[in-house]
Amino acid sequence: MPLRIKTLLTDMFGLEYPIIGAPMFLVSYETLTIAVSEAGGLGAFPLPNYRETDDLKKALKNIRQATEKPIGVNIHLSGRFEWKKQLALCLDAGVQFFITSLGDPRLVTDDIHANGGKVFPDVVSLKHALKARDGGVDGLVAVGAGAGGHGGTIPIPVLVPYLVDKVQIPVIAAGGISSGGQMAAALALGACGVIVGTRLIATPEAGVTKAYKKAVIDSGPADIVYSNRITGNWANWIKQSIERVEATPELGSKKWLDIWSAGQSVAQAEDIRPAGDIVREMAASYAKVSKNLQNTIVLEG
Repeated sequence: MPLRIKTLLTDMFGLEYPIIGAPMFLVSYETLTIAVSEAGGLGAFPLPNYRETDDLKKALKNIRQATEKPIGVNIHLSGRFEWKKQLALCLDAGVQFFITSLGDPRLVTDDIHANGGKVFPDVVSLKHALKARDGGVDGLVAVGAGAGGHGGTIPIPVLVPYLVDKVQIPVIAAGGISSGGQMAAALALGACGVIVGTRLIATPEAGVTKAYKKAVIDSGPADIVYSNRITGNWANWIKQSIERVEATPELGSKKWLDIWSAGQSVAQAEDIRPAGDIVREMAASYAKVSKNLQNTIVLEG
């Protein structure tokens, strides 16, 4: 019998599993997005990966020709991006899941809702979460400590139940999640789904170099550095890439290709595997873990 995991997130978007492929800058492109969605999760990519609107239009066309499954995007609401044009193209392509960053989600909520979509801003604190909720968003992406890229300092086991209790809208957990057991823990905390990023870097579908993928596999949690030296904002990076770039300042603007973001879940990345296999294996492992947990319950009396 085919496995399906039922949560508020899977019901909301018609998914088989509550697993979202993280929209990773310079990593998540069409191929990875398609693979995650076709496997039963929800593939996503960041709009800044396509600086020209024509390139974004082509990418959306490629995805829609390959899959009819739901997809998502991360839209950056800052003046550096033509987000209004990007939003229009995404809505035309039937995108329904929007993670907002770097701006007020109220800028896009009405248009997205009018097209049947959902808005989930990423947040790292209760203050940001309450402000987003009061602005009419549909849910939150709780970015915890140890997440790849820009993240917060509160661990997921603390942040998720805190936001679920205080904000009272759906919460997706992001940060340090790459296995079925970790997903089970996040759902037990009250999350309706999880975002998986770092583990999907070590896949054939990730749009990065072999050296980047190897670094993810070779690194352990202690090799992830939380630093604001790269972008001015605090984020997690692979230590060896920062050290190499700082030792070769002549790289200039090309440094972005050699500074590698990753989270502490490098601990679970041991080989390069197809993204679809990772999604399906997470779901199967979740089912096994959940069954084992049920077996620990003993009712007496």
